[in-house]
Amino acid sequence: MIFLHSIDAARMRAFLLVLALLVLGPACSRERKGPAEPPRPPVRVAFSDVATVPIELSAIGTVEPSARVSLRPRVTGLVTAVKFQEGADVAEGDVLFVLDKRPFEVALREAEANLQRSRTQAANAAAQADRYEELAREGVASRQDAELRRAEARAAAAAVDAFRAAMVARRLDLEYTTIRAPMAGRTGSILVREGNLVRANETVLVEIVRLAPAFVSFAIPEASVPTLQQAMANSSGPLPVSAAAAPSGDAGAPNPGEEGTLSFIDSTIDRATGTLRLRATFENTSRTLWPGQFVQATVRLGVREGAVVIPSEALQTGPAGTFVFVVGADEAAQMRPVQVGERVAGGRILVQSGLTGGERVVTDGQLRIQPGAKVTIVGKGPGSAAGAAPAPGVEAR
Repeated sequence: MIFLHSIDAARMRAFLLVLALLVLGPACSRERKGPAEPPRPPVRVAFSDVATVPIELSAIGTVEPSARVSLRPRVTGLVTAVKFQEGADVAEGDVLFVLDKRPFEVALREAEANLQRSRTQAANAAAQADRYEELAREGVASRQDAELRRAEARAAAAAVDAFRAAMVARRLDLEYTTIRAPMAGRTGSILVREGNLVRANETVLVEIVRLAPAFVSFAIPEASVPTLQQAMANSSGPLPVSAAAAPSGDAGAPNPGEEGTLSFIDSTIDRATGTLRLRATFENTSRTLWPGQFVQATVRLGVREGAVVIPSEALQTGPAGTFVFVVGADEAAQMRPVQVGERVAGGRILVQSGLTGGERVVTDGQLRIQPGAKVTIVGKGPGSAAGAAPAPGVEAR
């Protein structure tokens, strides 16, 4: 019995030892391996460049005609003829509309008759005044009668002037029945056709716009105003401006746009939007710019050499200002505060401080990065070279 009890105790100790090894073995193994490394987020990077870049201010603008006229009649009458095709180009002085002339011809003949009668009466009054003046000198008529006849003669002469002015007015009314283009330009839709009665200075007949030259109005942020002022102070003439149709994604040839000059700067900054309105003038001889069209307006302020530029996708904004994620040689991403300036050609941003040329900046995947954590580079972002970092001094093209 004692022997059997010893065997059972030995089996129990063996069972407990095996159980302890099963429980404590994985824990010991984990302690030897250490904690698992978290997965690295995938990112795209680009190199910061040192380049000679043009300094530009770009904004979406609207094309406006240099002149716009809403043509209205100057007399009330019936439209009898329309002498142009809507949407056609017209020259200054071209006949556009004709109103019924007959009522105005009758009024002119009446005014001419009244003038002729007035002239006859004025001649008779002048003769009577001369006769009474002679009779007064001879003592036959009184001086008072002579003065009265002289006053009647002056009144008759004044009546002649009044009827002459009335005749000129009736002649002008007759001329106004032929409505001409007040300027060269392109016509819009014809708003009144033959047979319609139009009222003087009220009814709009057609709108004419002058396409060449053309204006482009756009606005720049308030923060860019000092840069613009400095560029104007350093320039010997008006700043050049280019305007091209906004990209549409079509596969056709790119539109080279039009070249013009900055011609107007608003006197105040719009406090509602924090922008300053500008306007540029373009010759537009090829009719590339069309009123109401949205275009990309770019003011060329100058050229800056040795500038550090990065793709605009790399720039981030936080509570403390603008920053970028820089990937070092150890593949760790560090948050780097930067001061940025204007946008330059190629969708890049000029960096005033915080970066040097040849550093890797993250252009995609910033939301998955923890500052100081390592990342996995899966591709190159916009503006990146396929291999190593670009050499400093390469000029922007």
